Amino acid sequence: MAEREVIYSQSDKNNFKRYLHKYLRHWPLFIISLAVCLGLATVYLKLVNPRYLITSTILIRDIDKGPDFQAGNPAFKDLDIFNSATSIENEIEALKSVTLMQRVLSELSLQTSYYVDGAIRKREVYGSQAPIRMQLYQLKNFTDKKSLTVSPREANTFELAEDGFGKAVYKFGQPIVRPYGTFTVQLNEGTAAIKNKVYITINNIQDLTASYNKDLNVAQTNKKANVLMVSLMHPVPEKGRDILNKLIEVYNKENKEDRNLLASNTITFIDERLRTLTSDLSGTERAEEEFKRRNQVTDVRSEAASYQQEATDYTKQLSELDIRLDVVRSLQRYLSQKSAQFELVPSTFSINEPSLQELVGKFNELQLQRQRLLRDAEPANPLILNINDQLAQLRLSMLENLRSIANGLTVTRGSLAAKANNFQSRINQVPSIERELNAINRQAGVKRDLYVYLLQKREESALSLAATVSNTRVIDSAIASKKPLDPNKPLAYGLALVFGLLIPFGFVFLRDFFADTVQEQKDITQVTTAPVLGEIGHYPGKGLLAVADAKRPQLAEQFRLLRSNLDFATTDREKQVILVTSSRDGEGKTFIALNLAISLSLTGKKVVLLDLNLRQPGVLAGLGLEEGAGATNFMSQSTLTAASLLRPAPVNPDLAVIGTGGVPANPAETLMHPRVGELVAQLRQQFDHVIIDSAPVGQVADAFALAPYLDATVLVVRCNFTPKARLDLLHDITSQEKLPQALVILNDVRVENSYAAK
Repeated sequence: MAEREVIYSQSDKNNFKRYLHKYLRHWPLFIISLAVCLGLATVYLKLVNPRYLITSTILIRDIDKGPDFQAGNPAFKDLDIFNSATSIENEIEALKSVTLMQRVLSELSLQTSYYVDGAIRKREVYGSQAPIRMQLYQLKNFTDKKSLTVSPREANTFELAEDGFGKAVYKFGQPIVRPYGTFTVQLNEGTAAIKNKVYITINNIQDLTASYNKDLNVAQTNKKANVLMVSLMHPVPEKGRDILNKLIEVYNKENKEDRNLLASNTITFIDERLRTLTSDLSGTERAEEEFKRRNQVTDVRSEAASYQQEATDYTKQLSELDIRLDVVRSLQRYLSQKSAQFELVPSTFSINEPSLQELVGKFNELQLQRQRLLRDAEPANPLILNINDQLAQLRLSMLENLRSIANGLTVTRGSLAAKANNFQSRINQVPSIERELNAINRQAGVKRDLYVYLLQKREESALSLAATVSNTRVIDSAIASKKPLDPNKPLAYGLALVFGLLIPFGFVFLRDFFADTVQEQKDITQVTTAPVLGEIGHYPGKGLLAVADAKRPQLAEQFRLLRSNLDFATTDREKQVILVTSSRDGEGKTFIALNLAISLSLTGKKVVLLDLNLRQPGVLAGLGLEEGAGATNFMSQSTLTAASLLRPAPVNPDLAVIGTGGVPANPAETLMHPRVGELVAQLRQQFDHVIIDSAPVGQVADAFALAPYLDATVLVVRCNFTPKARLDLLHDITSQEKLPQALVILNDVRVENSYAAK
């Protein structure tokens, strides 16, 4: 078991080495790919504008407590308008809102951007670095961004170039009129004159806002802390810092404006009610004064004190109901006024109706949303008209709700009044003066209590208005990173390195994966059990005599190795008749047969090369010999002998050649002639080796007719040429023993496919 594990481990190691070498032999491709990818990364880093990270941190106060300036102050507990809850998620969305960013860009006048020529690319300049500034007026129908070029001219003049308008010379500060608006170009403070071209881009404010919002990020730094980090990526650090600081400033300003607007409307409503109550209370007090003067009384003591005590509780309840009923009717009158159509509804004070509270809250929220939209849109805007419709529906719902509450309070009051009347009979003896005076005092008390209540709430609202502070505090103002974060240089080079390795790796892998031809010895050994005698490298020279080519000693050495392997594979036979064939034309069987014969003859053995490829003979042409009498002549003329057909090869005296002779009309039947056996038998007697070159075995059956006369068969497979499907034919020949002792030679092997190189 341990030995098997060692074998498997060694096999895995060898496989890994083979695959590693498979890619390492393409090292020039890897070097070129790495150089190109790293070069592209360098060009990318040079061409892309670097962007810096600008960050700022703010603290959101009183999360889940609301914006009350003193959450523990009991004076504000029943004024629900000052206790709306604040959530960290709402603040994040508010900071990322489009309207907020658009207001920031408008206040900073960032609709225009300025660029100057750099060493490789244009770079943006901002603030004091910009030599000029553009003032925009009356922009209309502005949808696409505009590009302008300002070139220096004589003192206090410049040339303006714009697509569609040509070039023209203007003075600094001179109004320039275009169909999309009017603008002026002025020198920046501290700049006497411009020396180089300045490129100006006028951006569409909506597109610019969307672009900045895309690069804006707001996130909570810690789930346990109400701290937000606001960050922005920008190529100009100074500009990015100004944008972030202004963003937080405008956010705080809008937050305070919303709070102050709500408190101001509440104070206005209370002031109107106080004026009405002051008049009513004065009338009641004058009626009491007139009543006492007319009846000449100043202090009337109740003669039925015990009865009055019992009625006190009912009177108190009636007083409270009257207050609530009066508040309800006041709100009804306020909501019915056309002048208050788009005003905030004040607090519902002591009316503890959840449905009414919810309607008032939604109504006020829509009013605030409408007022924010009106800052940047016209009243006829579809969004505002939609909000108007919602406000109208909510107003009707609140009026209906108030009507229902008033009816309920009226019914309750009637019930209490009925109970109070039960005691009326008990106080019949009380002077009518006292009864009338009590009625006047009761009426005055209701109005007095309501007056005091409203006066207290007005002071609370005024105090809240005066004490309104932002619910945020800036912890760190906008700070820019010292080095640009985008593009990320290490990441860019890292990706270039990865792609520089992956591209050639993928190319080699896919090429081998989709290759349908034989690439290496492994492709052969996986299909057939026939031994592989060896590999013959690629021969780039002219002709077929590779062994005799002094410029290619490596090929001669490969044929020597092939000769040795052949001797080892056929040691059991004294005389050897070897057939050289292949599965198709072009695989180099004639090249192998000719050079193998030459290599065998160089050992001093007598070798004959017999060309029995009766369809496309090529042995004699490979040796530079003319065609003459050959094998077909031997078969047709019984008087001929094998010796009479022999022709000496010019490369070695120990090598003889017999050509095909004439090409017959029926090659397959010709090779089945009995004289073929006689020819081979005679050659066996005269030579140590008989090498036969035949037609491809995968295309015609000629080679199978020679099987009875053979001692061994050499099947030639050409690297990067022979289809892998043809290897099934080799397997069939070997497994079925259709040809004796099948051996395989891998021809035309390049260095990258060589088994020996691995």
